Amino acid sequence: QNSVRGVTPWPPLWASQKEMDGAIEMMQEAMDQVSGHVRDSMVPMRSSRSPFYLTAPLSLQGHILAAVAIGDAYNWGKGVAIEYPRAMAAYKIAAEAGNALSQYQVGYMYYYGLGVAVDYKQARPWFEKAAAQDYPSAVSSLGVVYSNGEGVTPSWRRARELYKRAIELGDSQSVENMQTLTESIANV
Repeated sequence: QNSVRGVTPWPPLWASQKEMDGAIEMMQEAMDQVSGHVRDSMVPMRSSRSPFYLTAPLSLQGHILAAVAIGDAYNWGKGVAIEYPRAMAAYKIAAEAGNALSQYQVGYMYYYGLGVAVDYKQARPWFEKAAAQDYPSAVSSLGVVYSNGEGVTPSWRRARELYKRAIELGDSQSVENMQTLTESIANV
């Protein structure tokens, strides 16, 4: 089963292909509406976990969630074939509206080259936006970026700070990352 660290795959859907096609079409229409509106107004939206929680107008929140749902559908292949370029397009709309999960997903897709070429310099700003909202996997991913020097000057000090923060936010993968970094430092 597909699994991205920090993101739980959707449970199996029990719908006919016709029902899935109709749902995808409706979500696509909602996403198209929010795409134009978000780019016009650039409404800030942060995770409710952030102390700086801002929400998009109620009329947009469902559309942003529709963009996330479309991204998830194409990323995980739920009811449709896996199509990373379509997932990226959908996630970018929600990410530009400030959705932390989508910001992380866009960074992740650039980092691993899913639907786009591997581009660490494009991945980092998306990880940073999600990390600013305390999205644990994004904070951890930034630690990896700094630890490995991917698109940035390597900094074990910065990596340790990020891993520590990610651990405080509950990211279990960062515990392993911190142990690996500590061993690497000890071997220098």
